[in-house]
Amino acid sequence: GEKLKDMGYGTGLWRNGKSPYVAVKVPVYSFLKLHGVDTMLGPEMKSTGEVLGIAPNMHEALIKGLVAAGYQFKTPGPGSCVIISVKDSDKKEAAELAWKLHDYGYKIYGTPGTARYLNSQMVPCSTVRQMSEERPNVLDLLESGLVDYIISTSPHGRDPHRDSVKFRRKATELSIPCITALDTARILVNALRSDHDISGMELVDIATLHRDAANGK
Repeated sequence: GEKLKDMGYGTGLWRNGKSPYVAVKVPVYSFLKLHGVDTMLGPEMKSTGEVLGIAPNMHEALIKGLVAAGYQFKTPGPGSCVIISVKDSDKKEAAELAWKLHDYGYKIYGTPGTARYLNSQMVPCSTVRQMSEERPNVLDLLESGLVDYIISTSPHGRDPHRDSVKFRRKATELSIPCITALDTARILVNALRSDHDISGMELVDIATLHRDAANGK
């Protein structure tokens, strides 16, 4: 019946709340070492590690964390594209992200259901066939070298025979960033469209932060 604060436990938060930095943790998964495993995240999954991004603001901290976790921040080149394939409940938000990616310079591709919805929302989107359909299909697009990012959510769980599962596995094997949560996709899209450049970001020495904290700064 005792309260944690009365037992001497702290919150783990920075003591004075005046830190000039923001810290973001990003999980890391070893999908390349787990053959045949779907990359769709679920509540029971555990990361095999994590990285930390520290910067003066949230955008820079997120970019640092994502880059350290293996995400690449690319500038659209000739023919560069993003493939979007999402479940019905995600389509509205996916349309907003697709607009931003199109405005940034990417050509948008969608699997049939997603493409129909995006086009109905006036988002320019080309349809690409599923992996189980006749070729050319999404497999050919993945192997073209033009796909910079994939946004993929699934209404069917993680059945290994589903098109969406095979699609995500192939993307992982080809080292194409495949985002399976719209929250992460939103962060990535906003970071891409920001003016922050990883090459010009400040290096934050965590040892100095610990020393300053110990000295009450």
